[in-house]
Amino acid sequence: MDEIFKIFSLSWWTDANNNALWVVDAILFLLLAIPVAYLLIFALASLRKYRNPYPRAKKQHKFLILYATLRNGKEAIESISHFLQTQDYPREKYDIAVAATQVAEEDLAILLNMPVTIVVPDQEQCTKVYAIQQVMERYSPKEYDAILLLDADNKVLPNTLNMLNDAYYSGCEAIQTHRKAENLNTPTAILSATTEEINNRIFRKAHTQLGFSSALIGSGMMFDFRIFHDLAPRLTGSDLTTTTEWNFLKENIYIEYLEEVICYCKKAESPSEYSKEHRRWLSRQISSMWLGFKSFPAAFIQGKWDMCDKLLQWMMPSRFMQIFYLAACTVVMMVLEWPLSIKWYVLDFVFLLAILMAMPEGELNTKFKQSIWAMPFVLIKSFFSLGKKN
Repeated sequence: MDEIFKIFSLSWWTDANNNALWVVDAILFLLLAIPVAYLLIFALASLRKYRNPYPRAKKQHKFLILYATLRNGKEAIESISHFLQTQDYPREKYDIAVAATQVAEEDLAILLNMPVTIVVPDQEQCTKVYAIQQVMERYSPKEYDAILLLDADNKVLPNTLNMLNDAYYSGCEAIQTHRKAENLNTPTAILSATTEEINNRIFRKAHTQLGFSSALIGSGMMFDFRIFHDLAPRLTGSDLTTTTEWNFLKENIYIEYLEEVICYCKKAESPSEYSKEHRRWLSRQISSMWLGFKSFPAAFIQGKWDMCDKLLQWMMPSRFMQIFYLAACTVVMMVLEWPLSIKWYVLDFVFLLAILMAMPEGELNTKFKQSIWAMPFVLIKSFFSLGKKN
């Protein structure tokens, strides 16, 4: 029994005759080196200049624009009005539908006077996935050519449908647009926007540059209408992104990324809002991680490399958690056995290099440098609020 309790003693770990520290160090280093190497490879690929490969389409397809609205009816009204006023695609070639969940009566009254189809889910408390399924049940598979899924706060550029039409005409059945932050007015919003841009470069742009499917992001997504109509009943859970990606990959459907097609969204402006978003993301990642561990061996044996890549993504910790793990391991090894910390410093440098290569340019980059002082505060607050309820 005494031997068991010795592992809680600092002297046991630092004993020169005991190699337990070396073994644990090697295992932890391997586990964290894999995701860092993954980031580095795709960060390098993200440096390649993006070129839209799709020529002008010879046909204008018909789109259904679906706004998934949860409570924020006023934002949906604003976004739909902006879409109708600015889109340069023929009006008879697209219709707008709204999945209105828990929308206030006064907002519903305004929406009823707009040229949109409103679908109120038969469950007041429902997920985004269920609300979208309710909308898809109202249409036949051949009623439209493609569907564009937007959130209530999403605003797109005037040429969006034209560019999506070009890619769809060339054979793209699933497309993720370039989602960007509309509000850069607080350090937290800037940090969140920068994180999303890094993810855009690594998990979307770089992936398609190397022939892998782009990661989805929950909105600003275009799909072939018939395919999505068939897949919609199979979507499960509350995370639209994960269940949609999983079903498309099982059908071996490639997901394209169009960097030039911008879809603006609003980011969390306060640390508390950001912490809530991060907690929701972490709760979804747990189920995704389990699916990754469970499904990766079979996908690898079958040679489904696009699926393997996605499952590997799901098994990796987030960038913020990687920062925490790398810093913790570096400090612990520095205290217990400083020679072991040298390789951790190298791994820290490689991780930082990968992030710097994927950093956005222009105004966001400038504002991030000005607001970088807020990162430790947001990270610490987010970490310590993980166990709290919304």
